[in-house]
Amino acid sequence: MNASMSESKNFEWLGGLIQTTDTLFPSGGYAHSYGLEEMVALNQVTSAKDLEEFLMQQILPSLETLELPYLRYCVEAVEKADLNELVNLNEEISAWKLTREIRDAGKSQGAQLLRMILEIYKCPVSIEFNQLLKNRGDQCQQIAATAILRNVQKAPLISSMIAWIYQAVSNFCSASVKLLRLGELACQKIIHRCIDRERVQGLLSKSLDVQRGNAGFFNPILDIASARHELAFSRLFIS
Repeated sequence: MNASMSESKNFEWLGGLIQTTDTLFPSGGYAHSYGLEEMVALNQVTSAKDLEEFLMQQILPSLETLELPYLRYCVEAVEKADLNELVNLNEEISAWKLTREIRDAGKSQGAQLLRMILEIYKCPVSIEFNQLLKNRGDQCQQIAATAILRNVQKAPLISSMIAWIYQAVSNFCSASVKLLRLGELACQKIIHRCIDRERVQGLLSKSLDVQRGNAGFFNPILDIASARHELAFSRLFIS
């Protein structure tokens, strides 16, 4: 009984992490392909094999050197209650999204996530941060909102980073169901290989070494695809 109670106490954050990582949680991710729709239109991704290579060679490296480090910086700022630093980080994250469509997608999902935090958790930090952004006429990027959410849930940093990796990969796979007509099994196999234990450990280890001034990633192919998607004649996704 004592062991069970101890384990329960150590994982009090787990239920909230699962809830807010689940596709049922209204984060707005279902409306975005994150550039994948135009990559398919350009015949850069046309099969399950192409999708897996795209995730392994382009998305996971960007998580390692850009998104995961910035998630860590944001989590640290929230833990220190340094909301001015969080505002600065939020602005940097926005600046790293080089095309308007991807930048707006991050803001749209961030704003929606921040509303969910305000409604569900009544978090004072989110209230203050939201007011700071309003004073500046800015919007919350998804990474900054996620840092606030994981803080109020008391989720450990590493678990928060793994959840971010999973969400990033699963969002692309979810979009691929419509764009490539991949079956659920094919998608789950790709996700499984992308979040393989050794691969995730390698991502986390390298990401934790990325200093603030060295964080960043440039993916011209995906940026061009995103820019083209904004002007596409027809499309299934917002971005």
